[in-house]
Amino acid sequence: MAILDEDDKSDVKEVLEDLADPIDVHVFTDDDCQYCDEAVSLIEDVESLAEEIDLAVHEMDDPLAGELGADQYDGGPVTVITREDISGVRYFGIPSGQEFSSFLQDLVAVSTGETGLDESVREELTAIDEPVEITVFVTPTCPHCPRAVQTAHSLAIENEHVEANSVESQEFMELSQEFGVRGVPQINVNGTDGEFTGALPPQQFLQQVKQAL
Repeated sequence: MAILDEDDKSDVKEVLEDLADPIDVHVFTDDDCQYCDEAVSLIEDVESLAEEIDLAVHEMDDPLAGELGADQYDGGPVTVITREDISGVRYFGIPSGQEFSSFLQDLVAVSTGETGLDESVREELTAIDEPVEITVFVTPTCPHCPRAVQTAHSLAIENEHVEANSVESQEFMELSQEFGVRGVPQINVNGTDGEFTGALPPQQFLQQVKQAL
């Protein structure tokens, strides 16, 4: 079932022209997942537009789900974008609405290894030498969420110690309640060790992350 119409495909293909190295996109599904079929169809549409993208669909009980951190929260779909030693770029929930733009930009960033972060931010990021997990709660209609997601994922692309999750808060309602999500984007660092809101510039975003460590 196609999700993108011809105009959408044309726009997406233009973005994907910037892809460089091949990337793997893993989608994990489960039987009780409301949006899994739609997520798979959406990403199949994207895959068909670029030969650099290799899509693999797995059940959540696949051991790879544990290896890629896709099974840490209950439910699917979960999408992980990987290339070589980059594996900490994850979407919990269908990457649609406002988050679709983030997803496309992440495909390019993982493929090229270029995040667009300022050199000063990249240098400061090298000081993080311990595991860090950043979780960004979003909604499909939030206009500021994509920037927060892209910043978090950029940190994960630039530093192997960082992993970053985009979580669609309405699809993962119990998790959102557990984390006390009242507005989006809400960013949590290492669970509840640190919390802040808003699409902060990368320098300020990184400072908030480091304060939580």
